[in-house]
Amino acid sequence: MTREPDFTNEDDFERDFRANIDVELDRLTQRVAWTAEIKLDLSKRPEQRRVRSTVANCLGFGRSKEEPIGAVLLVLDELVANAYRYTTPGELRVTRQPGRTLIEVSDDDPDVANMRSRAEAPSVQGNHGLRLVAHLSLEWGIRPEVDGKVVWALVPAKMYY
Repeated sequence: MTREPDFTNEDDFERDFRANIDVELDRLTQRVAWTAEIKLDLSKRPEQRRVRSTVANCLGFGRSKEEPIGAVLLVLDELVANAYRYTTPGELRVTRQPGRTLIEVSDDDPDVANMRSRAEAPSVQGNHGLRLVAHLSLEWGIRPEVDGKVVWALVPAKMYY
């Protein structure tokens, strides 16, 4: 059986109330911040399903039903799979923006031209991932970095109008 706190005066009640509110506010603030930008270390190659479920859980918080995240998760899967398959992955960053989600995957391979040629190559078996990314994204691209590159995609919140 749970006992109610025994407050001897209003000051004790007020102090306890404020402490509980502050703790809850901190928890919610951290949760909202986590849904605005998610950063995951991919260097140890966590299982893709764990990466996907972590992102889905974070993006699901505060999301309206008109903002499905299926396209975001498909693009995320493709970009992470490519980093796992062809390079040593670095970091995944998912940033929620009004009406869209930015997905960025860094890796250690500075060869931007090779990736562009794979994306633009005529249809070859097993070479459809970047085409899927292009179709599901408003924009996508490759950005050279000092120690590799970042492949990014901007996915709309609503796919069908």
